[in-house]
Amino acid sequence: MLDGLTTTTAAAPRVWIVAEAVGEPSEPWLWRQITGLRRIRPHVVCWRHTNELAYPLGNIPRTVLPFNPHPFEGTGRWVYRLRNLPHWNFFASVGSERRYLCELARRTRPQAILAHFGHFALRVEPIARQFGIPLVTHFHGMDISSMLRNRWYRASLFAALPFFAAVIVVGSHQRRWLLAQGVPADRIHLIPCGVPVQEYTPAQHDASAGPRFLCVSRLVEFKGVDVSIQAFAIVARQYPEAELVIIGSGTDRACLEELARSSGVGDQVRFLGDLPSTEARAWFQSSDVFLQHSVNGSNGWVEGFGVSIAEAASSGLPVIVTDCGGIPDQVVDHETGLIVPQGDVQAMSDAMLRLARDAALRSRMGRAGRQRAVACFDARRQIERLEDVLLSVVANNAHASIPAYN
Repeated sequence: MLDGLTTTTAAAPRVWIVAEAVGEPSEPWLWRQITGLRRIRPHVVCWRHTNELAYPLGNIPRTVLPFNPHPFEGTGRWVYRLRNLPHWNFFASVGSERRYLCELARRTRPQAILAHFGHFALRVEPIARQFGIPLVTHFHGMDISSMLRNRWYRASLFAALPFFAAVIVVGSHQRRWLLAQGVPADRIHLIPCGVPVQEYTPAQHDASAGPRFLCVSRLVEFKGVDVSIQAFAIVARQYPEAELVIIGSGTDRACLEELARSSGVGDQVRFLGDLPSTEARAWFQSSDVFLQHSVNGSNGWVEGFGVSIAEAASSGLPVIVTDCGGIPDQVVDHETGLIVPQGDVQAMSDAMLRLARDAALRSRMGRAGRQRAVACFDARRQIERLEDVLLSVVANNAHASIPAYN
């Protein structure tokens, strides 16, 4: 595991890594990315650092901003928008937060800014403009799907797109959308979220007592866990010893637990909540099939990149997924897993039964999935590609060597 200690040299460029939070159980990829950087000197700028013992930053400088991360929500949003009207960026930092960030920039002198999620790129855009710092925006999911339904965000993002020195996306569908908005192809970089493939070992579960299905997901509407439970109830009629293990938390947990009980599989569906990565890896290793039935959300959300799908593939598990968002970039249908239509309980249960019955098919798909994960989703390689982008924008920035920090 990466230890959070950098080995960069003094000559490496200084880069702010901006994110709302570091250490969220649902975003271990962000911590791995930050602690894996070697050719730049990161300085983390965030509004929260949670689970510091599990996700330490070691000697990486960190600034936790003492401000509300979501001032553009709630009753104060109209005042916030009015203050930003002259700049046509309704998500930009204002007032004391902007002054704080400007002073931090003068003191730390970043040569580039990497902002995770579009709305936090907009948050620091005024600072990047003021000091001539190249701003790299890393899109993920909601910031390039459901949030576009917010006219204030959409207007702010469209106005800012030409200013971004580079944009990073995690799925080919996101790249196509940006191209359609006129973003030059050479400024768009498709870099999937990586996983530490070397930390995962092939699954070794004995399915003779009954197949074990695994789901690692936030328990929210658009992850489709309800469909997986309903499909599992059909499978359980033929495999009474089958088990469905669900790792993760979310607002829908109580409803999903009730669904399992009302479907007659309350004793066979285990809700484990959030688990440390080491414990989660043990469940990957002791399962037979991985499930992620993501669906396009009613709020416009579309899956960006399924990190847990890449983790399952790294563990040598065959996967059953949908064609939601960027998932088809990850799974080769009938080779590394099975892709089913969104919301189709019968198709989901048919796929689960097919893999439950055929150990040879599970093994073949699992091996192919791990080979693909090693080739395409290794965290070390993705971090190197990210560093290449950051080093390039620093080199191309005319003001990088003489920042306008006065």
